[in-house]
This record gives sequence, structure tokens and C-alpha cells, in this order.
Amino acid sequence: MLWLLLPVLLLVYLLYRARRPRVRPWAGVWLWQRGRRKRFRPRLDSRLFLLLLAAALMVLALEDPPLGPSPMVFVVDTSASMATREGAKTRLDLAKERLLPLLEKAPEAVLVRAGERPEAYGPAPGIALRTRLLALEAKDREARLEEAIALGRRLLKAPVLVASDSPPPPGAEGYIGVGSPRENLGIVAVAQGFLALGNSASRTLVAQVEVGGRVEEVRVPARGFARLENLPPTFTARLLNGGALDLDDEAGFGFRRLGVDYPKAPALERLFLLLGAVHGEEVRVRIGVPQGPPDRPTLYLAPSGGNPTPVLLATPHPLLEGVALLGERLPPPPPPPSSWRPLVEGEDGVGLVYFTEGGLYLPPLATIQEHPFFPLLVYNFLKPYREVRTGLLSAGETLLPTPGPSFLPSTQGGAGRFLALLAALALLLEALLFRPKPLAQEA
Repeated sequence: MLWLLLPVLLLVYLLYRARRPRVRPWAGVWLWQRGRRKRFRPRLDSRLFLLLLAAALMVLALEDPPLGPSPMVFVVDTSASMATREGAKTRLDLAKERLLPLLEKAPEAVLVRAGERPEAYGPAPGIALRTRLLALEAKDREARLEEAIALGRRLLKAPVLVASDSPPPPGAEGYIGVGSPRENLGIVAVAQGFLALGNSASRTLVAQVEVGGRVEEVRVPARGFARLENLPPTFTARLLNGGALDLDDEAGFGFRRLGVDYPKAPALERLFLLLGAVHGEEVRVRIGVPQGPPDRPTLYLAPSGGNPTPVLLATPHPLLEGVALLGERLPPPPPPPSSWRPLVEGEDGVGLVYFTEGGLYLPPLATIQEHPFFPLLVYNFLKPYREVRTGLLSAGETLLPTPGPSFLPSTQGGAGRFLALLAALALLLEALLFRPKPLAQEA
């Protein structure tokens, strides 16, 4: 409605000038007005001012602006891609610049750092959260924006404004998109003797990777990935021509001695000594039937088992890499909860080995400790926890998300009725001050 302001004011002015009495060119009046024009002394027309003021207030009343700044939840993406350089600044710097004026005006606000684990600050007056906003850093492997929005809403019932270089998440009343298309190369995955590269550009780029003092060149397709193999079992790699994001230019892979808490048994002592493990709390070994999902990596050994049955089916899984089980006869352990899935099955679909996230359930130790597959199966279970990976290693961040168009939360009105009342008062004042004078009655 604001586009009506100038046309309405112009219309009121023209109508007023058209209805104004014309000055008759009497000699004295004409000379007096000519003298006023030469001295450039404009005279304030109070009646015109009141009419223009009333018209402007009526147009603003149609717009119904808010009475003042409203409380707001500010969600800021702190994933690594927000550290992408945009000229002399980063995407996060641009987001802070656009959020800061809105945050300082908010009478009450919550600031949520949207990373791998969203963190919230507030509720508090917006100006009190200024330092928190300026201190945010972009370094996480992902931004859980929807979790951050839910966290902010739990703390403050107010519109949510999200600043991110990813498309606007569902549920956000406002969105500030930052970032522009940039070319970037980065290391997105590492494993034993292997690494993978990602390319955010719309053209093929040649990555220069330094590993062990030697520089390798790898062609990486547009918006795609490439791999570099035959590397040492443990290594540190550095990308020499990474592009707009520095956080994905270095990565490494290695192994560490794992701490295992296991019961005293000669077979387990020999096994974990062979695997290079030490006593610790990182992985547990327990004799018993699982009662639910483990709260940490746990290897369960059944306390008892049924009659041995031949292995008929083995589900393809990293835990069974290099493990030959077909033809073995294993005693079925007592069934675990339904959250555990059978990895190896015998006759009539009976489960012989079970797994879940962070857990492996095997038949009794006495029945499998002499089998060749036992140490290899335990090695595969411990392998993910022994491996050490360094670097960003996030394909989604290396490929640099593309922001969407920005939009601000729709603010609730409330000032329209007051502006309409002021417009009515201005018209009433004009009518009282400039009433037409009654004509003198003839004698």
C-alpha cells in the first residue's frame, strides 16, 4: 500500500490548488505579491499541511504496520560451508551483518547455533545476544536446521528467522540466504590407503593432492567425485588448489589402540592382545543376552546355546567382510529383543549371530573360540572404533549448498487503527480551524 502514498499526496495537493480562490490583479495586491515572490519567502499553508498529513496517515493506516519490533528466534547455520570466502568476507560474516540490526531491535530473542548439535542462547533482550552472534564460527560437518528451529521454539514462542547458505528449511517464517556459486575442491572421505575428492564447480577440475611428499593429480568431474587409491595404510593428505573453502583441504587416516572392557577369560585375553587392544571403557564385552540397544559399542556373548545347526544364510554386511561361515555349525543363542536383526541364520530361519547399531551378539564363547572366523569377526566389529579420521570429510559441505531467495517474517499489524485515528483528528482540526465564514446579512 505504500506505493499509494505519493499519488494520494499529489492528488490532494492538486485538488487543493484547484479550489483555492484566484488572486485578483488589483494594483496594490499585484505589486505586493510580486514583491513577495522576489524575496523568496514561502508562506506555510496550514490548511494544506493538515490535509496532506491526514492523507498520508490514511495510506499508512491501510498498510497497518506493527506497533514496534517483535520477539524473534534467530537460527544461524554454522556448518563448514558458511566459512566459504565471498570476496574479503565469509558467508557467515554476511549473515551476521544482515542479522545484527534485526537482533539489536528485538525486545526479546533467542539465538540458536545450528550445527551438528544445536545450541541456544536466551531468551534475552536482543542487544544482550550481540556478542554471542559475533562470536559464532563455522566449522561443523552439518547444520541441523530443523532441530535448531524446534529448540528455539521451545524457548520462545515467536517467529523464526533462519540465516543459511542452504535452501530455507520447512517451518521457518523468515529466511536470509547468503552465498553465491563458487568453485571448490575438497577431500570428502578417507579410508585405509584411499581418499575421495569432491568438486562443487560446473566444470571438471584437476585436483593437486600432496601425500607423503609426493603430489598426485586427479581429474574431478563437475559436481561430482573422484578417488585416489594405492596410498599408504596411514597417511596425511593436503589439497594444494582447494578453492573457496579451506576447511576441507587437509585430511588424514590412521589407527589407535582401542580400550576394551572384557571379562577375564584366556581366549579373550589372547584375542585382544593379538588385536592390539588395551584395557579401557571405549568398547565393552559382556556375557549375557542383550536387553535393548547398547549405550556404547558392546560385544555380547551368549551365556548358553541350543543344538548346533548349520549356517545357511549370511547377510552381506561389513561385519562379515572376509568371514567364511557357510558350512559351519553354530548353536543358536537365546533370542535378543526385536531391535536386533539376524546377521547369520540357520535352518528354519533361526538366528545364529545378531547385530544392531553399535552391537554384535554371538553364540557362547566356548563354542566359537577355536573357530577361525571368531577373531576376524571381532576384528571387523572393532575396526570402525580403531580408525582415526581427521579433516572435515563432509561431501555436502564441500559441494557448497546453494541458498534460496530471502524473505522476512510477516509482522503482525496493530498501528493501523492509531494512524486512522490521527488522520481523523487532523481532518477534524482542519474543519474547525478553517470553517467557512458566514455571509453578512443585508440590511
